[in-house]
Formats: sequence, C-alpha cells, structure tokens
Amino acid sequence: MDPTVPTRSATWRPAVSVVIPSVGKPGLRRAVESVLGQTHPVTEVHVVLNSEADADVPDDPRVRLMRYLERRNGNAARMAGVRRCAGDLVAFLDDDDLWHPTKIERQVRDIAEAGLAGSSTWISSTRVVVDFEHGSETWPRAPYDPSRSLENNLLRRHRVQRGQAFLPSSTLLFPRSLPMTVPLDEELSLHQDLTWLLQLSRNVPGLVVRQLNDALTRYDAIGDGISRSISLARELNWAREYLSSSTPRDRGDYYLGSVMTYARRQGTMRGMAGVFSEGLRVGRPGAAAVGYACGAMAAGLVKAVAAGVRQPRRRRTGPDEGAEVRQWAGR
Repeated sequence: MDPTVPTRSATWRPAVSVVIPSVGKPGLRRAVESVLGQTHPVTEVHVVLNSEADADVPDDPRVRLMRYLERRNGNAARMAGVRRCAGDLVAFLDDDDLWHPTKIERQVRDIAEAGLAGSSTWISSTRVVVDFEHGSETWPRAPYDPSRSLENNLLRRHRVQRGQAFLPSSTLLFPRSLPMTVPLDEELSLHQDLTWLLQLSRNVPGLVVRQLNDALTRYDAIGDGISRSISLARELNWAREYLSSSTPRDRGDYYLGSVMTYARRQGTMRGMAGVFSEGLRVGRPGAAAVGYACGAMAAGLVKAVAAGVRQPRRRRTGPDEGAEVRQWAGR
C-alpha cells in the first residue's frame, strides 16, 4: 500500500471497531453510548470486562461483551479485543471517558485528506478536555508538533504548566494491523498507552502521527485512576527501563516533569530531591522542566514548613496536656 496516494474522505468509508476495556465502572454505559452515537457509524464495540460483575451496556447488536479474567491488566483486555476486531481501523476508549459525536468522522476525514488512507503506518489522536474536581483544562496545551518525533512530543517539556504531552489511549484511532505488528505489552501495569506509543515510535519506520487541534475526547481525572496508585519507586523503575535509549534532553525533561509529579504526590522532600538529582545525572533537562521541578520542590517545602508550624510540641508538664493536644487537632 502506497501512503502517498491521496484518497478523498467521501470515498473512503473504513469499517471502525472499538475496544473498551472495563472493570465495570458506572460510566461504562455513557462511554458506549458516545461510541454508538458517532456520525461515522462504528461497525462493532467490544467491551472487554475485567470483572465478574454485571456490565450496564446499551442493547445494541453492535455491542459485544466478553470477559477477560486471566490478567487484571488494561493492555491484556485491549489486545483481547483487538484480536476479535473485524474493522479496518481500531479505536480505544476507557470506560470512564467520552467521545464527541464527530470524533471518528473528523479523524477519518483528516487521515484521508492527508493521503494516508492506503497506509498502515499512521496513528490519529485528538486533543482532550480533562475534567478535574474544580474545573476542566484542554490538553496537551500545545498541539502535537509533526516536525518532531513522537517520542520527543511525548517526553519533552516546553512549558512549566502541567498538561504538556498527552496522547491517552481514549483518543487513538489506527489501522488494525498496527497493534498486531507491535503488540501492546500485556504484562505492564503502568503507563500502558505511553509505553506502546514509545514502542511504535522506535519500531515502525515512517510512522505518521496526526492530532486534531479540537478537543473531541473527554477524559475523567476526578476518580481514582491507575495513575494515582503508582508509587514513586515504580515510576522510577519504569523511567530507568523504558527511557534508557531516549535522548538526554527527553530523558531529563521526563524526570523533572512527570517523575517529579509522582514525587510531589508522595509528599516527601527527600523523594523530590532524589528525583531532581537523578534527572540531572542521567539527562540534560531544559529550562521549562527545571522550572517545573523547582516549583514543585518549593511548594513541597512550604507545605512541610507549614505542617511543622501547625504541629504543637508535646511537653510533659502534666497529665492533661495530651487531652489539650487531641482537642486542638480536632480529635
């Protein structure tokens, strides 16, 4: 297939299969409904349930429910779904995320207009509305830069603010042959989508990544997702293993950006200082990453000092002082 041959979107109507790995979250029905409501009709929706619980899904012949209990792993569920897909293209969606009704149509049109309809070495994404407890943000803040490599786009930080590199699995549309050529790692328990994208970048010559500037995916960052359960130790182990071949700038930016986020979440100055030191030792981070890390460490220091000021000193002056301390602490 020649990726240089243009194909008009009006004549290219690929069959699209969708894979939704799920643990039975309450948002599953809404996620499936957002797929069934696409203006480019999907051929099938494989809901791969990593749970013995009942799944609340719409009654539609395109929805196929399967249970996958061999591994508690999102990638294993995704690959189980991919192997059952019959469509030309595959899209992933997590069970707590949503699609805009025109997402698939817009992506298909963009791929066709780019002349990639006959190619099997492309991946399409969109920007994302990320919902937090106290508001929403559009990520990535800067759109994908096709003049730079996929790995560079994923790891390098150009601004101090959060939300720099973000291509979550719920945005992705790609030829079915892509995960069959470079399978998702079914043993991995963290950074599953990021790791697959890095592997594609390193193993698929001529890979083209397209990202629509509009935010056509809604991402739920309110609940307790997998990322919030990742410890700093596991994050460091992942970075040491998967970023060893990255450029010093990309590796340093990731350490002082993403790894520092986990250190800050852990809440210890020793952990943040250790990440800062290792990031400088193994990489050459840019100014934005250094600024982010310094800001995180400064905020952590202020928090630690404030906590120390609030903590009363226990002096053994009498039997009633313990009761006063408990009362002050709201116990």
